[in-house]
Amino acid sequence: MGYPATDERPTPDGVGRYNHFSKAASIYWSPGNGAHEVYGAIRRRWASLGWERSYLGYPTSGEFSVSGGRRNNFQHGYIRWYSSTSAVVDRRY
Repeated sequence: MGYPATDERPTPDGVGRYNHFSKAASIYWSPGNGAHEVYGAIRRRWASLGWERSYLGYPTSGEFSVSGGRRNNFQHGYIRWYSSTSAVVDRRY
């Protein structure tokens, strides 16, 4: 994740907290979900959607391996990265 690039800050929605790191990674915390890392292509997609204010909400897992790629779960869906094509998709539950 690298060095902290920000101090811990409140999220714009006022619910959670976050830190950004020097290697394009972040840790987001929210009540009831805890703290979870988001990085790489999955982080870029989540950022493009509007971070925690997006329809996905806050992360509920760190990034983990799935068949053919990586995934992060969020309050209302997930973002998945496919290693064979570098495609990134988001799905709402």
